Amino acid sequence: MDIIPEAIDVLRDDEGNPENVSFICGDAQTYGFAAGSFDAVFSRFGVMFFDDATEAFRNLLRALRPGGRLGFVCWRDLSENELDDLPLRAAASLLPPDLVSKVGSSSWFSFSRAESLRRILGEAGFVDVQITTRDAGVYSGSLREMVDVCTRVGALGAILRDRPHLIRKAVLALEDALRERDGPNGPELRAGVWIVTAKAP
Repeated sequence: MDIIPEAIDVLRDDEGNPENVSFICGDAQTYGFAAGSFDAVFSRFGVMFFDDATEAFRNLLRALRPGGRLGFVCWRDLSENELDDLPLRAAASLLPPDLVSKVGSSSWFSFSRAESLRRILGEAGFVDVQITTRDAGVYSGSLREMVDVCTRVGALGAILRDRPHLIRKAVLALEDALRERDGPNGPELRAGVWIVTAKAP
């Protein structure tokens, strides 16, 4: 887990020590949180990977006090995310076809349908569910840096990590695909997410 220094700084006491901060490593779906012990729960691109999403959200709901808030960000559909879709399509002819075809239904995009999200949260017991769209252009500084990012992370990166012999050809294909998008900040690729909030009753 990455710890954002600025987030810790605001929690420091007058002597510079972290105040009321603790870190727990556990499965949010099964961890025995004390009932009603939290005011809020937040996740950034993590909740899509629950084995049983409804049960996981029930467990998080039990951890919230009445009126406590849930907030998270998750990916919309692959077709709405150039950040994953364009690199994958650029290198698709070099990759195992079955892996390419499975990306859209992978865990990363398991919350791509708003109605499914709303149903899961409702079944878990949350109320006042709000789901809004957010689109943003993503840059990495240069064409070379964007190629490096896309071949290490995301849908294409996940496939290439286990197939290093394909990286060189994938890089060349991706460079060609991104060159027409190149600009002062490097190529821009669109990312589409849901911003989801809900409350404990």
